[in-house]
Amino acid sequence: MLSQRLRTARKTKGLTQEELAEHVCTTKGTISNYENNHSTPPNDMLRQLADVLDVTTDWLLGRTDEVTAYILPETGETNKRSLDELLQEKIDDPDDYYFLDGYLDASEEEKKEIRRYWYDLKKQWKVRKVREERPPSLFDITEDIKKK
Repeated sequence: MLSQRLRTARKTKGLTQEELAEHVCTTKGTISNYENNHSTPPNDMLRQLADVLDVTTDWLLGRTDEVTAYILPETGETNKRSLDELLQEKIDDPDDYYFLDGYLDASEEEKKEIRRYWYDLKKQWKVRKVREERPPSLFDITEDIKKK
């Protein structure tokens, strides 16, 4: 649970493993080990990770689905937001939200299968020279680097 949620929170924050490692004064390899469930962060590191990623330690540990608590500026009341609510704010297209919501509920095996299909589809688009009207994705950049 911790490994998945740590990766999700890091990506949501738009940080690479290396950037997160710099924020908490550790190495990229250590963050990778946490995300791949090879090791577990000590309590003080867990606290630092939660602070940097703006989530609670309880959420990282899977004790709650409430990602974070924040103070409403107008009222000063605390409002606990679930992961679904945070995702809804970021996704305007209902089809995208439905896909992402389903993906988050999928098992690890199902997620691997979805990612495999997605990468295969991207490769087919490249072969067919389908042009996209947006900047290159991380997948595109990685594929270009592999070719060089």
